[in-house]
Amino acid sequence: MKKAIFLPIFSFLIFVAVLYGLLPPLSKAQSLAGELAKQNIALQETKDYFANLQAVADQLDQNPDILANVAAALPEEFFLPSLMGFFQTTAAESGLLLRDFSYSEASGAPMPENGVIATTSMNSSIKITSFNLTLNGAIASLENFLKNLETSSRLLDVEQMSFQAPSTDKVSAGSGSSQESNSDFVILVKTYSY
Repeated sequence: MKKAIFLPIFSFLIFVAVLYGLLPPLSKAQSLAGELAKQNIALQETKDYFANLQAVADQLDQNPDILANVAAALPEEFFLPSLMGFFQTTAAESGLLLRDFSYSEASGAPMPENGVIATTSMNSSIKITSFNLTLNGAIASLENFLKNLETSSRLLDVEQMSFQAPSTDKVSAGSGSSQESNSDFVILVKTYSY
């Protein structure tokens, strides 16, 4: 009779020992399966990222004008004659006369009141260059000029703008026609290069 009672208890103890012996490897297998699932998700995200990069590279290969536009918007070096010609041409196309163009390179110097321009750096790679433009013309022409600057492929920011209304002597000294009087506009424009 002792043998009959001992056998179920012994069987239960063996079952418990096997259960405790298998439980840690089973839980470790489950945690490894969860980690594998996370790694598969990360791998799929990486594959999607590189597939997206490849699609963008293919787009750039098919349309090289995109990179040319970026190069025009953010040139590698600052070239004063090009910018001077750009501002003069844009002003003339808008119906304005570029009367004065101020520029000077003074790293980190703030904009003085006399209109001299400063060149500073946002960070180690992008340089900001400011210009003072004095324009003469009608207000409608100034609006066209600002729209042309906005739609230009160059990165330009109009920081400040001031204008002077024509004096009454100049208006009355005119031919007496109903033409719109011209004003002087002073605009501070920032350009970027690297």
